[in-house]
Amino acid sequence: MVCKPVEWKSTVVNPTTLAEVRGGYLSQPTGDIYHRYRLLTSHDNSHFFIKLEPDSRHGLLTIMPVINKLQAIPFEIHREGLSFILNNRDYLEECGILMPRFLESKKCIRYTEKIYAEDESIKNVCNFPQLLQILLQRVQHARSESFILTLASAYEGYQFYLPSFIDFRGRIYRSGILHFHERDLARSLIVFAPNPYDSYDSEIDKRCRKILYCSAPFHYKSFQSYTESNEWYNDNKSSFNTSDHSLIEFALHAKKPFQFIANVLSLERKTDPSTIPVTQDASSSAYQIMSYFLLDVELANRTNLISIDDKIHDLYTKLIEELRDYLKVHLRSSLASVVCPRIDRKLVKAIFMPLIYGKTVISTTKDIHNSLSSLLTNQ
Repeated sequence: MVCKPVEWKSTVVNPTTLAEVRGGYLSQPTGDIYHRYRLLTSHDNSHFFIKLEPDSRHGLLTIMPVINKLQAIPFEIHREGLSFILNNRDYLEECGILMPRFLESKKCIRYTEKIYAEDESIKNVCNFPQLLQILLQRVQHARSESFILTLASAYEGYQFYLPSFIDFRGRIYRSGILHFHERDLARSLIVFAPNPYDSYDSEIDKRCRKILYCSAPFHYKSFQSYTESNEWYNDNKSSFNTSDHSLIEFALHAKKPFQFIANVLSLERKTDPSTIPVTQDASSSAYQIMSYFLLDVELANRTNLISIDDKIHDLYTKLIEELRDYLKVHLRSSLASVVCPRIDRKLVKAIFMPLIYGKTVISTTKDIHNSLSSLLTNQ
């Protein structure tokens, strides 16, 4: 949105529900629009209805200034990052960081059908529905990436705003395609718009760059301290800073390759460091809250709520070890030897993160079976 959104205001003296406020890009709602667009992200009012007390300490009068402040922040497209991707798109596709553009064509499905019918070796590996499902996922991925790049190109040179919304837990989210709750590519293309009233300050510039030198490596892999990440950047700088291709090849093994590339470009090409967002996912926030209520010091340390040893911990990595030990005791040794090596962080997070929000045992069982379906029977 290139026009600044209207501030959220109450339509009544003592607002008690989210439907009694107006703002953002919503003006004079009528009919179904009245229920579709509101501060709450969920459309299911019967399950996620939030009533706020008129007391200003806990009511909408407290929330609205926060939302107004967030949605009034202007953003721009990361020009260096977008230019780098467009100029090196062929090589990014060749390396597998970007999906090939030919997947956007409808013809690729027809070609796949033809190749499958003619090639017996493929039939020995998978059936056509399985192959088609994988292909459709790749097609959707390719089209999504192209759409993001097209949208970013259209926004280049403009300042735009990201509407803010609240979910049923009270967390604030953004709306649209280009925002910080999207995936790696979209995140890498957004920067803060420079403040025209700020004058250059060498000390602030130096401090911002110091922060970026510590944060950029975390897009490549995890570290146990900021000092360790800073040292890693300086040690490997010569490996990825010689050419565009060297940076792409180095980023191939990164957790978030596009954000890593964007941060390196910002640091090495002298972009204003104060415009570069430093994004950090919540560190098992629900378990942080649990550790607070239970006064569990060990859990608080594992979730980085407190620091006992001055190290950054990953709760789910620790849970992998404990889950494997548990399975070795409770499963047959022959089954445990097959299952335990395949227990990874993604599966552990899918099991334990939703539990705190009330995920059922049946749903968890389905996730485990889907992940290990090639190894487990329905029983």
